[in-house]
Amino acid sequence: MARGGPIRTHHTGTVDKDWSGPSAETKLDAERSDLRASHAWADPGEDDDKKGTYKFIHHEVSRGGDVGPANVKACISGIGVLNGARGGSDIPPSDREGVYRHLAAHLRDAGKEPPELEK
Repeated sequence: MARGGPIRTHHTGTVDKDWSGPSAETKLDAERSDLRASHAWADPGEDDDKKGTYKFIHHEVSRGGDVGPANVKACISGIGVLNGARGGSDIPPSDREGVYRHLAAHLRDAGKEPPELEK
């Protein structure tokens, strides 16, 4: 079972360029450490080594599967989803704040003020 819920905030380099979450997911291997390093949330009822366990991917992934810097546009998009964009998110309401803190920290690392989390 996954160590579920929001994944602990970490600080990395950032990039501000076009983003494709599906493309990043495709290049990512199902290694627990890489999955946790590239996402902001894990489903506590699922297997740690399955890509489907994780949501809110926001890190660049190289062609070789290496996790790189956080993508500013991905972080902004993730906060938008937390706020109801694109149909919103189906994570537990109690996990929204932790996911927000994770994504917002990367935006602050990039010198940007994150959008507010709507309650």
